[in-house]
Amino acid sequence: MKKTLCCLALLLSLQLYGQTDTARTFIPKLTVKWAPTGLILGNVALQGEYNFGGKQSLTVKLGFPKNTTHDFEYDGSDADFDMKATSFLAGYRMYLSKKKHMKGWYWEPFFKYVHHSSEGFGTGSILTREVHMQFTNDYNAAGVGVQLGMQFLIKQRVVVDIFLLGPEINAASNNMKAVEIGNALPWTSYEAEDARKTVVEFIDQFPFLRNKTTIMVDRSNKTVNADFKGALPGLRTGISFGIAF
Repeated sequence: MKKTLCCLALLLSLQLYGQTDTARTFIPKLTVKWAPTGLILGNVALQGEYNFGGKQSLTVKLGFPKNTTHDFEYDGSDADFDMKATSFLAGYRMYLSKKKHMKGWYWEPFFKYVHHSSEGFGTGSILTREVHMQFTNDYNAAGVGVQLGMQFLIKQRVVVDIFLLGPEINAASNNMKAVEIGNALPWTSYEAEDARKTVVEFIDQFPFLRNKTTIMVDRSNKTVNADFKGALPGLRTGISFGIAF
């Protein structure tokens, strides 16, 4: 009986030691993360990181559209916009620490693509009469950048990834359309010019689009089109949380 109890105790101690040793030597290879800041622009952003066994990792982010609402000033009043975005990002991450695995400071060249669309309504005036405007906006951009960040691993399982500074340059295009609704009569030349000026003032809220956007007015359809195409700088910042495997 004593021999049996001794054998059982020995087997139990070996099992507990093996579990402790496994937990102590666990080295994650994969992380799955969520970036809550994507919700601001109508995007559910899920991220993955696969480590090659050293200081290099491959990162991927997929952004799925989710409606969100923002207000922008149009002709002195708030215009409500429903926004959503689809995005893709791929990066090659290189950690700067020699001893830490998948944590610490890193830099990451990346490629990204974004498609952002929005619709909105606003109230303004053309000359002396009140008008109701419907807006649609479509934005597409593909670009490259370099991300500087820091990642933490809490007990080798919980991941906190901070995107501190990520300058980027994009080849972008944007089309905004403003249409007067509820009025069957076409614009006069004076009304068309006043509508054009109001749209110009609206676009001036966005620094890199101002003075680089072509404005066209369609008097018959009571429509102002604003088109941009060219290089557009950007800055990637934010935070994500996840689990390591």
